[in-house]
Amino acid sequence: MATIQDIADEVGISKAAVSRILNKKGSFSKETIEKVFQTAKKLNYILPNDIKQLEEMDFKIIAAVLPLNNIPYYSIFASYLEQAAYSFGYSLMICSSLYDKEKEEALFSLLREKRINGVIYGSFTNDVKLQEDLPIVTVGYQVSESIPVVRSDNYMAGILAAKHLLSKSCKKILYISGNQIGKEMDERYLGFQEEISKYSDIQIFSYFTGVNESKKDIPSVISQMLIEHGDADGLFAESSSLATKCLQISQEIGFNVPQDLKIVGYSNEALASLTYPKISYVKENTKQIAFDVVSTLIDIIEGNQNSIEITKIIPVSFSSNSTT
Repeated sequence: MATIQDIADEVGISKAAVSRILNKKGSFSKETIEKVFQTAKKLNYILPNDIKQLEEMDFKIIAAVLPLNNIPYYSIFASYLEQAAYSFGYSLMICSSLYDKEKEEALFSLLREKRINGVIYGSFTNDVKLQEDLPIVTVGYQVSESIPVVRSDNYMAGILAAKHLLSKSCKKILYISGNQIGKEMDERYLGFQEEISKYSDIQIFSYFTGVNESKKDIPSVISQMLIEHGDADGLFAESSSLATKCLQISQEIGFNVPQDLKIVGYSNEALASLTYPKISYVKENTKQIAFDVVSTLIDIIEGNQNSIEITKIIPVSFSSNSTT
C-alpha cells in the first residue's frame, strides 16, 4: 500500500506538506493540491477519511486456519469455503499454519485482535490451545467437547475400502496412512480393520508415514512396504496424494496395477480427476463439508444456537475406477 512518503517523493514536496494537504489543512496552491490528490489516486493511497470509514464499517469476515495452501486438497477446500462464505454474505481470510503450534497460537491471538467474526480450524496440530472466546468450528477432528466439528464418515470410508478390495478377492492387504493421531484412533483404519477381521484368511499390514517434524521420506516408506510385501494384492492409501505415490512407485518396482496389486485411495471428485489412470477411491463430499462448516460457524456467530450440531458427519461413497 502506498504511503505519504511515496506521494511526497513523486510530487517533490515534503512529507509534512503532503499530510497537511490530505487532511485539508494549511495554505497551498491549487496546482499543488490537485497534484497531491491525483498522485494519491494513481498510487491507490487510502485517504484518512476513507480509513475512518473503513474502520467504522461492520465487516463480516471469517478466517480459515489450514496447514498448507500449496497442497491441492487444501486449495480445493479453501475454494469451496470461500464460495460458501460468500453465499452467506461473509468474506474469507485464509491463514497458513504449516503445522506450527506457536504460529497457530499467534494466529488466533491476531485474529481475535483484528475482530474476525469466527474461525474455521483445519490444521490439527497436537496440543494447540484454541481460544474458545472466538467462535470456532473444526474440520475433521474434534479437539474439544464444546467446539463443533464437521467431518467425513471416516469409519465408513474404511469399511467401503475394505469391502471393495475383498470383493476383488484380495488376501494380503496393505494400509498406509499419514494420519498424525496413529492407527489406534484413526477411524478409517478402524473401519477398515473391522471389515477385514470378519475373514480369518485375510492379512493386513499397516504403515505410517508421519507428519510435521516426524515426517519420513514417503517414497522410501512406500518402496520399503512394497518390497517387504511383494506378494501383496491389495492396498488402501488413506489420502489422494499417498494413493498417487503408491501407484507410481508400485509400477516402477514392477507391479502390474490392477492385475498384481489393486489400489484404493481416499479423495474427492476434483482431485480424482487429476490422476491418470484414475484411481478407485472412497469419495469425500468436500463441497458439502465446506458448506456445513461455514454454515455452522455462522450459526454460532449469529446466535442460532438451537440449530448447531456438535458433531456433523458427512456421508462418503465409493468410485470404482482403473486401479481395481
